[in-house]
Amino acid sequence: MTPRAVGPRIDYDHLPAPVRAWVDDALGGHVASATTQVGGFSAGVAARVRTDSGRTAFVKAVDDGVNAQTPELFRHEIAVLEALPDVDYRASLRASYDDGTWVALLLDDVDGRHPDLHDDSDVEAVNAAIVAQARELTPDPVRLDVPDMAQATARWHRRVVRELDRDPTQFPGWCVAESDAVLARLASLPDRMPAESWVHLDIRDDNLLVRADGAAVILDWGMSRSGPSWLDQVLLAVHRVETSAFDEMTADVVAFGTSAARGPALQDDITDLVLSLGSGLAALRDRPMPGLPAIDEFRRREQARLLEGARRRLGL
Repeated sequence: MTPRAVGPRIDYDHLPAPVRAWVDDALGGHVASATTQVGGFSAGVAARVRTDSGRTAFVKAVDDGVNAQTPELFRHEIAVLEALPDVDYRASLRASYDDGTWVALLLDDVDGRHPDLHDDSDVEAVNAAIVAQARELTPDPVRLDVPDMAQATARWHRRVVRELDRDPTQFPGWCVAESDAVLARLASLPDRMPAESWVHLDIRDDNLLVRADGAAVILDWGMSRSGPSWLDQVLLAVHRVETSAFDEMTADVVAFGTSAARGPALQDDITDLVLSLGSGLAALRDRPMPGLPAIDEFRRREQARLLEGARRRLGL
């Protein structure tokens, strides 16, 4: 799932003076150069910076003027990274800033490229990082008071029920024809989403980097929450959800915690998660978010892919 257009990026030099002064202070030197990065949805600043003494870092900053939700995602990411130890497969938080309007993070500058999630070697590198992280984060060491995956999938189920009744044309014909069975599967899914691990929940190529040595690094924790230990592995496989490659990748999912005992039933959990994600996005069709112009097209594209993958898995 990869967005290619973004909200209105701001050059680093256009940040308010107090935010730039904070970066200088945190790095112990004046920022002499900044390179704006592309990819993702968030408005605001996303820049690699270098001080006059040669120190580097990655700065992401946003205010509440374009989209009120994004600063909250940044605050959430700050809380998550403050709770997690430094490891080589996760970009570490160096400092954070919050004046009530502007929120900013200063992160390690990772020298790497975004992976091609249709390239087997890149996928293997990312999957290795995800499995290592799932092992590290099971049981959940973060335990922030935010909705977990059981609550999220229950909310998506309620939304799909409402939208199927209001406007079934948002969904593919097979989904409408099999709505009783679809809704029954979605209704039972929350009970199969144990809060056993802290999961990233936003595995896309623009949230990942691959270093020159081939090791992957995971970025951007704004969507993270408690959920099943296998979830991020499935979200990596989702990039091939319309094909049998998805089945092959998910057949080898590594589960920890209570999920490790699910056995063959885990494949039903995976199918129904895909169904939940796709139908949940379909129920959000044509609901723009201020300052995020790419999100409607992304939702339409992804709900079509996910629901086609779910249909294929269900044999419909």
